[in-house]
Amino acid sequence: MVVQFYGITFDLPTGWEDITDDLPTGSPPTLAKASGVGAVQFSIAKHRSGKKSNADFGELRSFMVELCQNNLIDTEHISARKFEKIMCVDVISKKADQTLSAWYLSDGDDFAFVTYLALGEENDRINEELNDTREIISSISF
Repeated sequence: MVVQFYGITFDLPTGWEDITDDLPTGSPPTLAKASGVGAVQFSIAKHRSGKKSNADFGELRSFMVELCQNNLIDTEHISARKFEKIMCVDVISKKADQTLSAWYLSDGDDFAFVTYLALGEENDRINEELNDTREIISSISF
């Protein structure tokens, strides 16, 4: 199902819900499955006026390198791809009891930073949720 979510549009897989209102005030827009093990959070910046940024893969990669350095994630795990007009740089980090995946996306003017975080070792459920999250990421438009 295609949804509009806090200024972006994407395909929302079955079972995912907006849980933002259930979180403390000021929390970023967040999706989760009712019976899930992780959550997807979004930070969105849309160009409104002034000079356009004309972001490129290099800029997105520099954001991701900084994130990796601040969170002790190996930068060798960074990858880049393009989904139609949307550039995407991503990384995944799996530790004993935590899975973190992060994406920086841009159409050159607008930006989204998306994370998936799951705690625990339920790998089959985590992998299923990660696949759903990748489906969301690949369908984002601003």
